[in-house]
Amino acid sequence: MKRVAVADLGIAAAQEQRTTLLPDIDWVEIPGGDFVYQEGQRRSLPTFYMARYAVTNVQYQTFIDAGGYRDERWWADLVRPQPAESSWSHSNRPRANVDWYEAVAFGRWLSAQRGDEVRLPTEEEWERAARGRGGRDYPWSQAYRTGYANVDELRGGAGKWYLQRTTAVGVYPYAASVEGVLDLAGNVWEWCLNKYYHSEQITADTSGDKRVLCGGSWGDDPRSARGSWRREFLADYRGDFHGFRLVSSAPIG
Repeated sequence: MKRVAVADLGIAAAQEQRTTLLPDIDWVEIPGGDFVYQEGQRRSLPTFYMARYAVTNVQYQTFIDAGGYRDERWWADLVRPQPAESSWSHSNRPRANVDWYEAVAFGRWLSAQRGDEVRLPTEEEWERAARGRGGRDYPWSQAYRTGYANVDELRGGAGKWYLQRTTAVGVYPYAASVEGVLDLAGNVWEWCLNKYYHSEQITADTSGDKRVLCGGSWGDDPRSARGSWRREFLADYRGDFHGFRLVSSAPIG
């Protein structure tokens, strides 16, 4: 965690200062260029940076502790709920039980603290990071390998593992993507920026329209953890198999 001094919005007139903890993000460069998208489509993206891990409980708690749910700036054009408890509160597990609106608000808050934009990935960015340039089915290869992801392997007879809960981020290092991003298959579904039925729409609104999630979760079979698999949920849905990670257009120290 990093500490930075920011103005206390509760005592704006006095401009008093307090210290806020900020989460450290381990950024991985995803080189730009052409790549395979979905079932053989060719797309191109500029270079961007993706967080190596999903946002964890301790990282998300910094947003809550800093008054993130009280500050109107982070919730413009968003539906603001009350924070929910994470089903598994271990500090290094992915922050689940967050909806799309909360994930967007967290990115806005962190962007303001760091002075550079961080946000949810688009579906294209998420796929590029998970599948490499050539469109792998899984981050490590074309085929599922037992023990390589926190999924329900019992379904479909893919293996013997079914943990029935999230695991700490980064405990499957051999399942890294080409560039070294971890947990892009299994553990928690990850929110993407765009809408499910209109992927070109990435701006925030309060419509509640379905947004895209990728990556599969601890409660799904390995087939759902393929990099091209798209899932839809209403933007205000919260579940213990939903989390998120961030991207940036520039590395942030």
